[in-house]
Amino acid sequence: MPENNEALGRLIANENSASDLLAFLFERDPAPLIRVLGLPDGEYRVRREGKAARSRFDLVVYRENHPVAVLELKGASTEHGDQLWRYQAWAAKYSAALFYCTLDRGDVPPDPWRAVGLVELYGAWRDSTDPHAAWLGGEVAGLFASWDEQAEGVIGESRGWYVPDHVTRRVALDLDRVLRQRDGRAEATRTNPGNPMFLAWQRHPNGDPDAWIGVDVRSEGRKTPAARWLFRPCVQVDVGDGDAIEARRKAHDLAVALLPAMVLPAIQRMLTERGRPELGQALSANEYGGLAGPADAAVLDEFRNGGLGGLHPVFRNDWNRRLATQLTLDVTRVDRFQLADLTLAVLDHLVASARGLVADQG
Repeated sequence: MPENNEALGRLIANENSASDLLAFLFERDPAPLIRVLGLPDGEYRVRREGKAARSRFDLVVYRENHPVAVLELKGASTEHGDQLWRYQAWAAKYSAALFYCTLDRGDVPPDPWRAVGLVELYGAWRDSTDPHAAWLGGEVAGLFASWDEQAEGVIGESRGWYVPDHVTRRVALDLDRVLRQRDGRAEATRTNPGNPMFLAWQRHPNGDPDAWIGVDVRSEGRKTPAARWLFRPCVQVDVGDGDAIEARRKAHDLAVALLPAMVLPAIQRMLTERGRPELGQALSANEYGGLAGPADAAVLDEFRNGGLGGLHPVFRNDWNRRLATQLTLDVTRVDRFQLADLTLAVLDHLVASARGLVADQG
């Protein structure tokens, strides 16, 4: 593959255009897809964006006007709500097989979905008797394979436009498996400008079902792979059965209490004590240790006793219900496995600190 493959990358990262390419390959030579899906010999056709109820399928394979297979492609995007369940309900009416096509080996779909690797899927055309399909299938498979390889290496050395998406998805998948055992969770998503990010959460040990301790990690700028990522230890309170003002006040109180553990010096000290000083050295912060401003008690009290609106004077914030310190992570020094280790270590540290505060309060 040539290094300048941004345009093809944009095409295959979008499930709509990637599905269009797959349909085109099928039109040139249907045999490779039939072989990969394990369908019996016969005459088939495919339909793009077949519509059923509130669903639009990426690709449906038909035999004699009867749907026999549904393909859901995931390049750099994630599922939307109950998307897979809706597809499954439709396919069940026709006994159609379900195939979840992804680059992420750890992204195991729920039964009865079957996982198919995107490299395997498009690479099936490499041996096509149609030279155009063989070339295009090889190019697409090669680029997917390149993204896969880069996502396993040092984050800041990657060059693929969508590699950060795969890094955040894989880290979130790994973290979610661990955190589900701790009444927590993790998920990959994107910032408002469209940069990949992930969030990892555990419940606050104070017993409030709406209170969480978390880490929010955001990539910064696809065109500069070595650009530092934002690493934000945080506290969040959901509105729940209360109101937004009450949730903001709870978040403020919990964050202020946990503040000494959320700043850079405390996190670096913890990592050194755990035998992972190299992770602490990859982090940096402003003169306030990651806070938006000095932790002045009078300023904090004034904000709490006011309307709790506007920007928080000390913490970085989302809606004033997710309050965070903001550290920067040198991604030229870590891979996704180290990023997952760092995230879990900081979560453990914050939860342990909060547990100590709860115990002190009796």
